[in-house]
Amino acid sequence: MTSSRIVLLAAIAALATACASQPVTPPRPDGAAIRGVLGLRLSNFANALETKDVAAVANRFTEDGTWIHPDASSYTGRVTIKVAAKNFLDAVDSFRTDEVLIDRLIVVSDSEAVTFSHANYTLMEKGKPPTKRVNPVADYWKKGRDGVWRVAYELNADGPAVTAAVISR
Repeated sequence: MTSSRIVLLAAIAALATACASQPVTPPRPDGAAIRGVLGLRLSNFANALETKDVAAVANRFTEDGTWIHPDASSYTGRVTIKVAAKNFLDAVDSFRTDEVLIDRLIVVSDSEAVTFSHANYTLMEKGKPPTKRVNPVADYWKKGRDGVWRVAYELNADGPAVTAAVISR
């Protein structure tokens, strides 16, 4: 085989490779759309707490979801979360949300995301004066087969809202 034939075969092979169909890169998930949906889910959760809708609180989580409270108590599974939500809501007169915001969103895929968010709210516990509180929250979200985003893992760090007097120290 002559060198000109080798060059010609190599050129044909290179051309065939270049013309071959390339694997399709899937589109990147729409972070803005996911942020919008998760922001709405957070607002719906706040509304569920305000209206003491135990079923809606539990339905925010996946069937095997985990809800970790600020005192490190941990509840796994929607049935267990429902009982924890009922116990919490039975212990308060009311819960009023002032603000719920996503501070940071990490889109893992079109069906998984992580949010770092916070809620400012007023809690009226039975027999106690109302207190302003802030709850920083980390959530790992999964989009179910039904198309609904639910929390698979949540960690709360709730506490009294910082006042100007505390900040100035």
